[in-house]
Amino acid sequence: MVCSKLEFSVLNASIGFGAVVTSPFTAAELLQDADVCQQLVTLWRDHGGLVVVRGLTDMTAQLMADLSAKFGVVEQTQAENRRKFQVDGVSSVVRLGNTRDDENNLTAMFVDSAMLPADGSCQYSISERKPVWHTDSTFRKCPPIGSLLFCKQAPPSGGETCFADMRTAYQDLDEAHRERLLDLECVCSITHHDAKMRKTQKEFPAPSAEQRASNPAQRVPMVLFHPITGRPALYGLNSGTCHVVKRGTEVDQSRMDAYELNAEEDESVQKEWRDMLPRITSQRHVAVWKWEAGDLLLWDNRCTIHCATGFDHQTYVREMWRTTLTSDLKTA
Repeated sequence: MVCSKLEFSVLNASIGFGAVVTSPFTAAELLQDADVCQQLVTLWRDHGGLVVVRGLTDMTAQLMADLSAKFGVVEQTQAENRRKFQVDGVSSVVRLGNTRDDENNLTAMFVDSAMLPADGSCQYSISERKPVWHTDSTFRKCPPIGSLLFCKQAPPSGGETCFADMRTAYQDLDEAHRERLLDLECVCSITHHDAKMRKTQKEFPAPSAEQRASNPAQRVPMVLFHPITGRPALYGLNSGTCHVVKRGTEVDQSRMDAYELNAEEDESVQKEWRDMLPRITSQRHVAVWKWEAGDLLLWDNRCTIHCATGFDHQTYVREMWRTTLTSDLKTA
């Protein structure tokens, strides 16, 4: 297919999910071509909130920050635990992976994820509760609308990122199920998220009472209508999701204490979200991206979920750069 100057293919053609562009431009040239940048925005919207541009091997941290600003408002500051991983002093770009300095200290945020199985399937397993499919930061008062990832260095195998289209996932539910979900909202808490982290990472800091009070749980709809495309999509799954309730239902403080202090998860999350995950992360809804150096990928949190996969991090190096979009660009 051709989009004016841009030729592209579709990752999951059966549902039109994920546009892949092999760029005839360098990153610097792409940034200077407003028409091509707008075409990428259109591809992003038209293909389920997922677009990849290949071949941008001249990327710098500043170029990435500037390119990211073509898609939305870029978050300029990082959480305290991420600031040391900024790339080349650019505050909006953070390094992920397993890179180390001369003293063998990690210079990137590292998460040890499970590798894809031999059959390449990233379908959710209820018994193992993996892979960790999620939408980013639904526990924020204003959750980010999306993110960009750039691959600086990739291992020869492993380290794929998987995405699932939550528009078609919602559309494929039966009508009664779709109607019922419209009246539900997810209770998402960063304190619950962090309590879960401490179960496997004992050194992960516990919040003070003041920090907990200043970051109260947020409510997000389980079905989100995209503010630009208008299409409904499943939404609200995150490690911070601790309860699913009917819209406006109050949650008893003793229950919130159990969720946030003891990492308990209400059975409603299993019933409404986890039991549905195997179906909505089946091959029909999923696109799996195998990275190469020079790839730039953009996803929309409002209509996709994603999960990371592992690689042999004892042998190989993986370096990724990430920016976060806080909101859409204002139009005249």
